[in-house]
Amino acid sequence: MKTLNIRASTPYPIYIGQQLLTQALLADHIKTLQKRVVLIADNQVAQLLAPAVLAYFNTHSIDTELLTFPAGEQHKTRETKAALEDSLCAKHYGRDTCLIALGGGVTTDLVGFIAATYMRGIPVIYIPTTLLAMVDASIGGKTGINTSFGKNLIGSFTQPHAVFIDTHSLAGLSKREYINGLAEVIKHALIADAKQVTLLETQHDAILAREPALLAELILQNCRVKQRIVEQDEQERGIRQHLNYGHTIGHAIELIEAYRIGHGEAVAIGMLVEAYIAVRLGILAEHALTRLQKLMQLYELPLTTQAFANPALFIQTLTLDKKAKAKIPHFVLLKSLGEAYASKKDYTVAVSDNVLQEAIAWAAKHYTHKTISY
Repeated sequence: MKTLNIRASTPYPIYIGQQLLTQALLADHIKTLQKRVVLIADNQVAQLLAPAVLAYFNTHSIDTELLTFPAGEQHKTRETKAALEDSLCAKHYGRDTCLIALGGGVTTDLVGFIAATYMRGIPVIYIPTTLLAMVDASIGGKTGINTSFGKNLIGSFTQPHAVFIDTHSLAGLSKREYINGLAEVIKHALIADAKQVTLLETQHDAILAREPALLAELILQNCRVKQRIVEQDEQERGIRQHLNYGHTIGHAIELIEAYRIGHGEAVAIGMLVEAYIAVRLGILAEHALTRLQKLMQLYELPLTTQAFANPALFIQTLTLDKKAKAKIPHFVLLKSLGEAYASKKDYTVAVSDNVLQEAIAWAAKHYTHKTISY
C-alpha cells in the first residue's frame, strides 16, 4: 500500500492499495475521530458496494447508517443536498458525526459540500470507487453542486479527513466509466508530466486491460501531480487553475448536453478544442495537436457531441465559467504535451470572440459525429 500526505490547510493522508476493506486502517481512522458514522452513496453504488462496507464497519463495531440519493450528475443539486441534510437533521445527527462518501466524483463533490456546511463543518472521509474520482475528484478539497447556470458554481474548498483508494474496485467498472476516468489521467499528464504522456502512448493496451500493477502506479503518479499543484495553491488563485485544462469547454458541453455524456468524455473534447486554440494563438505546435488527437483515439474516447450546433449559445455558456473575467472566457492552454502555459503570474489566457468562433467551427466539424459505441 502507498501513502501520500497532503500538506493543505487541514493535512490528510491518501491511501492507495488493494482490498482495503480487509484491513483495519479505515476503522482505526474513524475510531480516532470518536464520531457517529453516516455512509452516503448514490442508489446504484449503494446497491453494489454499500453492503460490503457496512459489513466491514459492523465487524469493527462501528455503528453506521446508510443514506442514498439518485445517481447521476443531474442530481448533484441544491435539492439533493437539502434532502440529505434534512435526513441528517431528522435523525438528530450533530457535530459528533463523520460522513463517509462512497462513490464517484458526484458523490465526493456533494457529500464533501454537505460536510463543509452541516453544523458549520463536520469531518468527511472519501472512498472513491471510480478512476475519475480516484485521480481527481477526491483530492484537493474541491466540493460543489450544479445549477442551471453552470457546473460546480456553488461549493467550497474543504479538505477531507482521509482518502482511501481501493484499486480493486476498478475491476467492476464499466468500460465507459473507466475510459471517463482515463480522460482525467490524460489531463494530468498533459499539464505536468511529459514522461506520463509517453507512458500513456506506449502502454495503452495494458492500461486499457487494467493491468493491476501498472494501474496502481498510474493512479499514484496522478495523485502526485495533483498533490504538487494543490500544495502550492490550495484555493485556486494561481497555478491550480491548470487543473482545469479541458474543463472550460468540457463543462459547457456537459451543461448544454444536460449531462447526457460523461464528464471525461466532455473534458476529452474540451482538451482537443483548447489545444486547437493554443495552436491558433501560436502557443502550441500543430504537431502536438495531431499527437494529442492520436492519444485520444488510442483510449477509444467517443469524442462526439451536439453542443457546438449553436455557437452563440456555446459562447454564452462559456461566460459562466468560473475563470471568466468581465464575461470574457479564459482558458488553460498547453505549451507542450506535458507542460501547461503560463505568462508571468497568469495561468489562463483570455480568448477573443473571433478565435472562439473559429475554434467552435473546427470542433463542430471534427466532433459532432459518432465514432465509438459501447
